[in-house]
Amino acid sequence: MTRASIETGKITLEDFHDHVVGLIRVERKPDEALELLSRHYRVEKPTLKMGLPKGENSALGCYVTREKTIYISTQEYLYDPYIIIHEFYHHLRSVTGKHRGTERHARDFALDFLKKSGAAPTGSKYELSPERVR
Repeated sequence: MTRASIETGKITLEDFHDHVVGLIRVERKPDEALELLSRHYRVEKPTLKMGLPKGENSALGCYVTREKTIYISTQEYLYDPYIIIHEFYHHLRSVTGKHRGTERHARDFALDFLKKSGAAPTGSKYELSPERVR
């Protein structure tokens, strides 16, 4: 799949999902993945920052609405497609005004996205409690 085919939208939805997951997990370019996701969903790209905001100490990642920023706790989780996509869901719902931003919806969105990419999670790695991913 070429960059041009992605930019012109001439790829299948499955290829799109696969490419986003590959950017995060394989190429280790989560910011580029967020760019593609934002373009696809026609929203502004969230800022991505390492470390958690003040007051958050146990989450793997979180989204701060007023900053339009996704925070990721450690570098390990920066390259975890589930975490990035889960937090992107919160951003998507926040900026579109369709606030269905519950943890269950974010979890289901991320799991469905991974399933469509062919990178369905294995085992309990993605069976995170809402306290771990916000």
